[in-house]
Amino acid sequence: MKLHHDTSIDQDVLSLIWNHTNDAIFTIGYDGQLLATNPAFSSILGWDKEDLENQHFFSFFLNTTEEEQRELLNTFKKGQDVPYYVTKRVSKNGNVIDILASYCAVNKKDILAVGMYKDFTEQMEIQRKLQASQYCYRNLVEFIPDAIFVENDEKIRFINKTGLHILGVQDENDILGQPIWQFIAAENRLAFKSKIAQAIASGESIIEQVNRIDGKIIWVEITIMRVLFEDEYVNQIMMRDITAKKHYEAQLEYLAFHDPLTGLSNRCRFMGMFSQVIEQATKQQQMLSVIYLDIDKFKSINDTFGHDAGDQLLVQFANLLKQHARQEDIICRIGGDEFLILLQDIRGQHMVIEIIEKLQQALATPILLDNQPISITVSMGAALFPQDGTDAKVLIAHADTALYQAKEQRNTYRFYEGDYA
Repeated sequence: MKLHHDTSIDQDVLSLIWNHTNDAIFTIGYDGQLLATNPAFSSILGWDKEDLENQHFFSFFLNTTEEEQRELLNTFKKGQDVPYYVTKRVSKNGNVIDILASYCAVNKKDILAVGMYKDFTEQMEIQRKLQASQYCYRNLVEFIPDAIFVENDEKIRFINKTGLHILGVQDENDILGQPIWQFIAAENRLAFKSKIAQAIASGESIIEQVNRIDGKIIWVEITIMRVLFEDEYVNQIMMRDITAKKHYEAQLEYLAFHDPLTGLSNRCRFMGMFSQVIEQATKQQQMLSVIYLDIDKFKSINDTFGHDAGDQLLVQFANLLKQHARQEDIICRIGGDEFLILLQDIRGQHMVIEIIEKLQQALATPILLDNQPISITVSMGAALFPQDGTDAKVLIAHADTALYQAKEQRNTYRFYEGDYA
């Protein structure tokens, strides 16, 4: 599995988490099918990897109806997460296991949601044996993997060990009696308090950033409920560190909309932005231009110097485009050695020509491959909005047609002049 705010989190770190966590992690398809499971999944539920092929997510549920199954899948499809809750699941050998379950809605490509199960059998057995006393409560919450705070009159009355860790506090006496909300990085305190009241009323969790004592900022999921504590009702606040999850989501989002080699926008992101720019240009009666670029004889460079050198050339070529394009222009690697540039707020074909010739001059600079200068040339085709089309796909196709004409001569550019026979 490929597992906002460091988006550069190393894939090796994600792999270590996936393979070595004690919690079962798995991905769910849109039909409820299990797509991938980590080793802990097999350890907790007893199924080997071979057993899980074509296995349905709900196969592990206990006494669930089809309507309940559909309702849970629809919850994910609406983009709603399901925070930690204790439930039961059935293992391969038929044993009923207490599970601390949570689900994160993903809705990216084939993945509908990511689930996480923690074997909570031992903790629940302890809970069932403990009496409902303050002593028992304090011991029980120490087993819960998330931070637990008891708060009343905006002062912390109790904090478990995980709570101390999540805030970076060494001694509970350094925080007891203080307001828990001083650690929340929310800018608007009044709005945040309103969210807290809504969370208590609805039982839904909220996502916020926390400023730890050491200055580190982390993402947390907060769930609040009213409980009886020392003969009075107080707020029990559960905080779950979801920083790794936020990093993972940011990385997924980045990879979904960017070319992994050059860091430029990919076709998907470019098309979405192109359509938005066209809509804005239509309202403001502005001209646009899309330029289709292709590196001449790139295949011979690959054949001569190898594909690694070819990738280096593409990265340096992309950097040159970013350095010499205007700030408002949108650059895309469409695939291979083909690139697109969307020029906004164009005041005529002459302006496009000036930009193209400036790019030609910049791209004529030799590129170093293994300390060897390589000179390249580039062919370009351009189409204008609105005269050559008012749709992103049409304009790109027309720029491609113009590029085809430019490639016949190479190291030049052409504007779209109608479909060629």
